[in-house]
Amino acid sequence: MKRSETARRQIVDYVRQEICLHGVSKLTMDDIARGMRVSKRTLYQLFPQKTCLIRLCLSDIANEARGKLPGRGDRSVAACTKMLFRTVDEYVALLHTYGSTLLSDIMPDADYRSFIECEKVFWRRQVFEALTQCRDCDCLLAFVDPERVAGSLFDTLFEQCRQGASRTEQRLMSYVLLRGFFKLDKIGYIDQLLDADKLPV
Repeated sequence: MKRSETARRQIVDYVRQEICLHGVSKLTMDDIARGMRVSKRTLYQLFPQKTCLIRLCLSDIANEARGKLPGRGDRSVAACTKMLFRTVDEYVALLHTYGSTLLSDIMPDADYRSFIECEKVFWRRQVFEALTQCRDCDCLLAFVDPERVAGSLFDTLFEQCRQGASRTEQRLMSYVLLRGFFKLDKIGYIDQLLDADKLPV
C-alpha cells in the first residue's frame, strides 16, 4: 500500500511537470509510462483514465496555491492592504505555475475547462473579499466597486498569461492598477509593503 502511494505521488509530480511545460493534448498514457519507466498496466492500475490523472495534477497545483493565501484575522489598514496584494500575487504565481501552454491547451477541452472556471471563481472571490475589507478600512476611492474590479482584474490577468505575458509584467500591472484605486493618504501602506518585500513598485 505504501509503495503504491509513493508511486502515485511520483507519477503526479512527473505529470505536473510535463503538462506545465507541454500541455495535456499531446501527452499520452504511453508517454507517461515511458517517462516514469513503469508498465502501462501498472499506470492504469494506479490511474484508470488520463483525465483522472490530469485533474489530480491540476488540483494538486491549485491546493498548493490555496495553502499560501494569507489569513484574514487582522482588520487594520496595513493588514488589509497586505492581504489584497498577497492574494493577487498568489493568483499570478498560480497562473504562471500552470503556464500559458497549459492554460491555452485545457480551456477549449470540456474535460478540464470546468476545473479552471471553478478556480477562477474561487480566486476572484478571494480578491473581491480582500478589496471589500480594504473598502471597509476606508482605503479605496469612492468609485471603486470591489466586485467589478475583481472580475476585470482576474479576466485580464488570465488572458494576459495565456498570451504569454511574464510573471513580472503581470505583477507590475496589478500593483499599478490596485495602487490607482487607493486613497492618496493610504498609498503609503502599499509602499511600505512593497519595500519590506523588496518588490518592484
